Amino acid sequence: MRVRIAVPASVANLGPGFDILAIALQLQNDIRAEHRPGPLAIDPGPGAAAELNDPARNLVTIAYAEACAALGVDAAGVQFTCVHRIPIGRGMGSSAAAALAGVLVATALHQAPWDENDILERVGALEGHCDNAAAALLGGLAICAPGAPAVQLAVSDDLRAVLFIPDQPFTTTEARQVVPTTFSRADAIFNASHCALLVRALAVGDHAALRVAMQDRWHQDARFALMPGAGQIVAAANDAGASGAALAGAGPSVIALTPLDPEPIVRAMTTAAARAGVAGSTMVLPPRNYGTRVDVSA
Repeated sequence: MRVRIAVPASVANLGPGFDILAIALQLQNDIRAEHRPGPLAIDPGPGAAAELNDPARNLVTIAYAEACAALGVDAAGVQFTCVHRIPIGRGMGSSAAAALAGVLVATALHQAPWDENDILERVGALEGHCDNAAAALLGGLAICAPGAPAVQLAVSDDLRAVLFIPDQPFTTTEARQVVPTTFSRADAIFNASHCALLVRALAVGDHAALRVAMQDRWHQDARFALMPGAGQIVAAANDAGASGAALAGAGPSVIALTPLDPEPIVRAMTTAAARAGVAGSTMVLPPRNYGTRVDVSA
């Protein structure tokens, strides 16, 4: 049996939606797995770090093995082959995509009776949160609320995500350590209300409302302090006409959303990064209103 997984990039938070919101984008990793004699093995693809050839250090095979353990089946006898397009350590959901792919391969190869919520629970146990995984699995804008199934809504096909992606990666673990664990009632109300505004703006296509809706009082300022230039790049994107801009997930990338010509925003973000001494590149991606694709063949 062969399984092919096409899992998209995703950007979480979008400003106020810390661990709640994420959007899927049209950039995907392709993971293939097939039964064959021998131990569990993985080819991480061109340009991958050498340690990712080790199944014990590659999140795709780690997730697969843990899912197999939960199912009570042997993880051996499977060869993985990967094509990674999602930048690693840049706030674009690379780890969620890897973990989700591993769990979905286990689900398909071993015919697990798991539904979407079961799958996201498995990925969330590895990731510590499931917002990116929900967007990657379901597509569109994913909304994750504790105690409720993850849901999604489609966003306008006219929208574009403009990303400035620094050359230097940043670990999510490090970025999460600086996020305050408590904050004031006023800030809680601010973020909750702006999450509501953000969902409404994307649901009805009121993109002009994103400028206010993507403001945050919880995690971004603490992370900007760790990531030189990020705050300036967000400001530059807004000044250049973006509907709204924010740190991409845990960073260090920045995302700007616009239904207009993205080129002025690309130029502004690139210029701001250069002034701040941050080397990187830009990418313009449409949203992906469908989720991960799983193809199984004999």
